[in-house]
Amino acid sequence: MTIHELARSADYIVQHEYEQARVKAADGRHASLGEFYGDPAVALIDVNEQWCAVAGEGLVLCRLGEKFGLCQAYYRQPGETVWITDLRQTGAFALEWRGEDGAWHSLAFEAAVSGYAPRR
Repeated sequence: MTIHELARSADYIVQHEYEQARVKAADGRHASLGEFYGDPAVALIDVNEQWCAVAGEGLVLCRLGEKFGLCQAYYRQPGETVWITDLRQTGAFALEWRGEDGAWHSLAFEAAVSGYAPRR
């Protein structure tokens, strides 16, 4: 089995093995980021190591640090799936994602007690 690295920071690695993505911490903790139809395409780790994101068939955001492993999925509901090809961080709790059509879209979110919640 081959493990592919999608993103790396000083303390975290986002990787996948086939369709299963996970994040691993330098201290040995690890959390599942879920299964993706097709391999995950891209990932990023927040510059402050507060969260990470993995995308392909939709997007999954996951807490790092103190609330390690709390995750929230976006754009993965049946009939509303978005295929994401690229990510870039735009703020402490904001990112942009590029869809198959090449257009960039914004997603702002904020830390919540139970994980992440979209900012409306």
